[in-house]
Amino acid sequence: MDPIRRLVLTLAAAAVLPSAAFAQDLGLYPMTTTYGAELERGITISGEATRSLEPTDTGRWIYRFDVDSFVADIRESSRFRFEDQTVISERYRYSLEGFFLSNRYKKLDFNWDESVIVDRVNDQRTDMSDHPDVQDQLGAQLQLWVDLRAGRETMEYVIPDEGEFKDYQFEVLREETLDTREFGKVETVVVERVRDEDSPRTTLMWFAPEWDHLLVRLEQTNDEGEDFEIYLKSATLDGERIQP
Repeated sequence: MDPIRRLVLTLAAAAVLPSAAFAQDLGLYPMTTTYGAELERGITISGEATRSLEPTDTGRWIYRFDVDSFVADIRESSRFRFEDQTVISERYRYSLEGFFLSNRYKKLDFNWDESVIVDRVNDQRTDMSDHPDVQDQLGAQLQLWVDLRAGRETMEYVIPDEGEFKDYQFEVLREETLDTREFGKVETVVVERVRDEDSPRTTLMWFAPEWDHLLVRLEQTNDEGEDFEIYLKSATLDGERIQP
């Protein structure tokens, strides 16, 4: 895969998570968080992404991810219900447009009454009756925070993918003092995405319990030896800015 596309897509892996100072009975609230990213492949390629979480007038939530850069723009959003500490996906939209890249689009509607996922781009309906816990890509990222905050140490999520379903597994590895770029030394827990033992790919994430498991760093190495890093630059949670 082209390294620029890898950088843009890897930005999408950064989850935006609330701070303990703003926690409201383990609920959700408006927030905006910015992450930087770097890809090392002979040269360093940099990028930046913004995520936001906002309530709607109907009691739903909208979770957005936006990248604006010279090479590509991403627009990604998830509309969902939040019930019993569970993200229930209703609508997922994704677009990737840019130079040197093939444009990509996804439009998924989750019809829970009929237990089907409707793919508006490919005019396809997928039965999800055997996967009652399925979530869209962004919804699963938010669910990871919910589960970490609840004290879970192993997590598994089901995400639709081209008419099929993929399992994503994560586990807490250890505690670690992390020297961050913007916030100095931060106490974190390290979470790993579980892969096959012979897989050359690795994904590690650092979450800060003092900020209610805010993601502060992500590192990934792929099967081509490319190294990615995503790091927290700023966060405004319920109108207040996170400070070092």
